[in-house]
Amino acid sequence: MRKDNLHKSFWFYFGRVMAGIGIALLLPILYVYLSVPTYSFKEPRPFRGEYLYNPYQDMNPDQWKKYHFHCHSRRYFGLTNGRKSAETAIDSVYRALGYDHYGISDYMGINDHGSEREGYIPAYEHGYGFIHKTHQICIGAASVYWPDFPFMQNINMKQHMINKLGERCRFVMPAHASFTKGYQVSDMMFLSNYRLLEVVNPYGNAFEHWDKALSNGHRVYAMGNDDTHDITKVNEVCRNLTMINTPDLDPEHVYEALDKGLCYAVEFDNFFHYPMTLDEKIQQVKALPYLTRAQLVGDTLFIETSADKMKEVKFIGQDGKVLKAEEKTATAFYIIQPEDTYVRTEININGLQHFYLNPVTRHPTSSPVDQRLDYVNKAQTYLYWFVYIVAFAAIVWYLFKKAKEKKEQHK
Repeated sequence: MRKDNLHKSFWFYFGRVMAGIGIALLLPILYVYLSVPTYSFKEPRPFRGEYLYNPYQDMNPDQWKKYHFHCHSRRYFGLTNGRKSAETAIDSVYRALGYDHYGISDYMGINDHGSEREGYIPAYEHGYGFIHKTHQICIGAASVYWPDFPFMQNINMKQHMINKLGERCRFVMPAHASFTKGYQVSDMMFLSNYRLLEVVNPYGNAFEHWDKALSNGHRVYAMGNDDTHDITKVNEVCRNLTMINTPDLDPEHVYEALDKGLCYAVEFDNFFHYPMTLDEKIQQVKALPYLTRAQLVGDTLFIETSADKMKEVKFIGQDGKVLKAEEKTATAFYIIQPEDTYVRTEININGLQHFYLNPVTRHPTSSPVDQRLDYVNKAQTYLYWFVYIVAFAAIVWYLFKKAKEKKEQHK
């Protein structure tokens, strides 16, 4: 009997210890989820007004630089997906490709490799993302924001995370928005307080997300990145990049250009259809045409590149509708109509290289006006927090009561 009692007592206390550990691990996650304030969202309004804002109006075509902000190195003893990418190998590949900047954006950690170089921009990828991978690239990050919602996120949590990250970095960029549906297309109708969107990513492009944001009046600009996880695989590099119009590599000048929209995403169609060696990719980047004109003359938008001819140019507007398409032309143009809320341009250079230009948008003043839709609904927030506290107190009381009854039974 004494042996049986000892056996039961061991499992009783072992169960309590394990339950305590489980609760200790669960409480921080519960706190993060339950402490989120409740947001309400104003109704979005499409771009409107008599003034047209063209981010490229005063660009200098001789100042384009090649940028890449999404790349993973070996971190956390190789536990994260980037285990084969040593920083020196990343240097070697992207220097050979001729990129002006290649940012390492490790998960939940700012990599200071290359911080001694001109133009170093601290960045990291935020998000644990066990299920839907609702991640963000934090560009110009001052520090890592550790909390996250690892299992699921509603629109309150996504907006809250954008707001909190924005307090600690220059740009919060939702990453691979269409990958595993971390961001729903419908989310983009209401989410605000961010400027950049990773529209071009090898794991899935986000044009539908971008057009949904633009169609609802959010001045959001496109970025293209490789999202490299294994630098030793040629097919993971030189698939996308972002061209930024800046006089030098000074981070402040780069930030200013990104905020204005003086950039465009580039996609290389060279993986599934046109596999290339690294040497071939190097030559392709060296010969990459660039945007030379995206100018508004009155209400007419003119598009030209350094290529002799562009295979196809599409002008796209509200709800992603193709407004006009031109083929095999050196100069494309579109006359912006009074009903056009925005006009963005897609350029197919030669079937291999695609440019995605930022939109011309309508505004009530000569300077662009941004809308902010989210605000904290304090009454609802306090009500929910009161319910959570009462529920938590009831659960704790119940558990203590049960533990006390079991303890008395074992006496």
